[in-house]
Amino acid sequence: MASFFSIHHIFFTTLGYSVSYVEFIGTVTGLLCVWLAARDHILTWPVGLINVSCFFVLFWQLQLYADMFLQVYFFATGVYGWIFWYRKQPENEPVYALSNRSRWWLGIAALLLSAATGYIISRLHLWWPRVFEHPAAWPYTDSLVAVLSVIANILLAKRIWENWLLWVTVDAIATFIYFQKDVKFLGIEYFILLIIAAMGLAKWWKTYQQQLINK
Repeated sequence: MASFFSIHHIFFTTLGYSVSYVEFIGTVTGLLCVWLAARDHILTWPVGLINVSCFFVLFWQLQLYADMFLQVYFFATGVYGWIFWYRKQPENEPVYALSNRSRWWLGIAALLLSAATGYIISRLHLWWPRVFEHPAAWPYTDSLVAVLSVIANILLAKRIWENWLLWVTVDAIATFIYFQKDVKFLGIEYFILLIIAAMGLAKWWKTYQQQLINK
């Protein structure tokens, strides 16, 4: 079973690039998850649990340790979001917005947490060489993606429209990183996710503005 999730267990090859089973499954479920979220559909959460499980294994093999640990958090918030949306029923729950003060505090917190996380991630191979055989790739940039993703996922679960602004930023940075790491299939996925996130941003912003008009 372990060999099935290896990045060397190839599902297919296209244009000279080999796609592993774990990368393919994670990519497809990731696209479906974000598409469902943009459409405000509760199935985004169970599909997301499959996605993050695959990506945990994938990122460990790519030495993207901040992204790897992020998947543990995503799994927990995926369960929370699933329960929260099930109880609230998204079609009956309004879209919310952050206050200007909250935006500033989140921005400052994101920068500080990214710097601290990047420092820790960059030294994992020194502290636990038996577990992390290679130095982390892009430790600070990867940590910024991880921290912004954490915040964005919380905002998504709380139905706050600014989550899509963060997802657009995350997907743009991640697209660059994954192409640099030569996981092109994953890079293409995140480029598509960037487009879907932009669509989600437009939809949720429109919904929020409509709610203000109807008040």
